[in-house]
Amino acid sequence: MHDENHYMNMGQYFGFIFVFAYIVASTLAQDDSSNSSVVISCPTGPDVSSYDFNLHLISLFVVLATSSSGALIPVIVKRLPQLKTPYAVFFIIKHFGTGIILATAFVHMLPSAFTSLLCVNSLSDYDAWPGVITMNSAVFIFFIEYAAVNYVDNNNTKNDNLITANNNETPDDHSENQNLEVIGGSTLLSSDAQIIGIIILEIGICFHSVIIGMALSVSTGSNFISLWVALVFHQMFEGLGLGSRIAELNYPENSIKPWLMSCAYGLTTPIGIAMGLGVHESYNPASQTALIVQGTLDSLSAGILIYSALVELMANDFIYDPQFRKSPKIKQLGAFICLLFGISFMALIGRWT
Repeated sequence: MHDENHYMNMGQYFGFIFVFAYIVASTLAQDDSSNSSVVISCPTGPDVSSYDFNLHLISLFVVLATSSSGALIPVIVKRLPQLKTPYAVFFIIKHFGTGIILATAFVHMLPSAFTSLLCVNSLSDYDAWPGVITMNSAVFIFFIEYAAVNYVDNNNTKNDNLITANNNETPDDHSENQNLEVIGGSTLLSSDAQIIGIIILEIGICFHSVIIGMALSVSTGSNFISLWVALVFHQMFEGLGLGSRIAELNYPENSIKPWLMSCAYGLTTPIGIAMGLGVHESYNPASQTALIVQGTLDSLSAGILIYSALVELMANDFIYDPQFRKSPKIKQLGAFICLLFGISFMALIGRWT
């Protein structure tokens, strides 16, 4: 009883800390002119005369290092047990990263999509285009994942039946190869389906990373410096969130796939920066074509991340995992606090990106 009260007191203590931090973050993130109506500020053409190519080139390597380290650290920790990293560290990174991924969609991608597409003259008569594209992207990804999981499931079933026929054994309806496993009355996605989900999540993140890389490489002046600093933190913590999920996938110990997936994320933003460096003299982010492309890709990425964060990550971690629901209350509370801290942190960074 004493231990339980101790845990509850700790939970209340952390809860108070979070509420205070959340209020502070929300206050800082608010615009000083909160009582005024929202006005869309359309992008303007870059000031080529103040463009510092060398500084932009340095930003490519800095972002490469921070993005790659963010995505690789969880994989290194998971794949190298000799490091003896405490479980709590991985636990915090995992749920904190989920919050970051969810906030990236709502705070970074959707506003950017609305800003871009509402500035397109030919689309100004219907201001819901970003929402429509995001919604259809999420539904499309749902159907893609549903078809992929069904395909893998049918394939595994055929293989199980073939093995059973060859060995003259009774089929095991609860084979580990199945994509759905029933545990304690709840349905969990097995490793095959989880891999599909994380690949979809990474695709959405990589789309967005290329876009913001180009945005950084064509920006100039003080806007470039503030965007660069914010992007370094954004990419590192987003990489931690993705990397923690990649590290959990059920790949063999000697498999290079987790390393390749983490490196792929680390390379996407630098690729976007390199593309921007190559076309910075001719590329105009305020052109109608650029606005349509950026707004559409931001909307598509937002739909993918919203679906992945809510369905693949949050639902599987909190709702469909009976082991989590049976874990100590302090652990459950800690997971929720980490999730909300991730959301708040990325929402705060959204003020500068």
